[in-house]
Amino acid sequence: MKVAVIAVTLSSFAFLVHLIVWRIRVPRRQTAALLAIFSLVLILGLILVSLPSVRSSGWALDWPWEVIHVTIFHVAVMLGYVVAYSAIEEKSPSMSIVSWVAEAGDDGRTMEEVERRLMARSPIDSRLQAMLRDRMVERRQHEYVITDKGRWWAFVFAAWGRLMNAARGG
Repeated sequence: MKVAVIAVTLSSFAFLVHLIVWRIRVPRRQTAALLAIFSLVLILGLILVSLPSVRSSGWALDWPWEVIHVTIFHVAVMLGYVVAYSAIEEKSPSMSIVSWVAEAGDDGRTMEEVERRLMARSPIDSRLQAMLRDRMVERRQHEYVITDKGRWWAFVFAAWGRLMNAARGG
């Protein structure tokens, strides 16, 4: 039970730090900031539970297995949250439509208005801007070129796809 409490507490605290930081100022490189926050909370938490005063209270983690269990849980939550956050970072077309129609109140929106709205906003453009911001691609004159960071991520995604025997595509 101690392992579960510590693991959930560390992940919850990392999420709280994330909320506080985003309230102050949203970082330019949000994914890197999330990874840094979750990693730092894990490291500091593991240091904290190894302090002598914590050891005497019975909340210290036994090395190596309890530390490994907490670390695996925390890293899994961190990676899952980063993936989920990247999906909600930009509103999906469905959420954009729902929010926009709701703003119209009881009057609603016509089919033509909805179609015009959809044609005006490309989800690909927003994802491309996010990749530029995160330095996964860069623009050179009239073309986009993958960076070393983007090439590394492409390798990871391709390897994962091969491992999962997934079809190619997005």
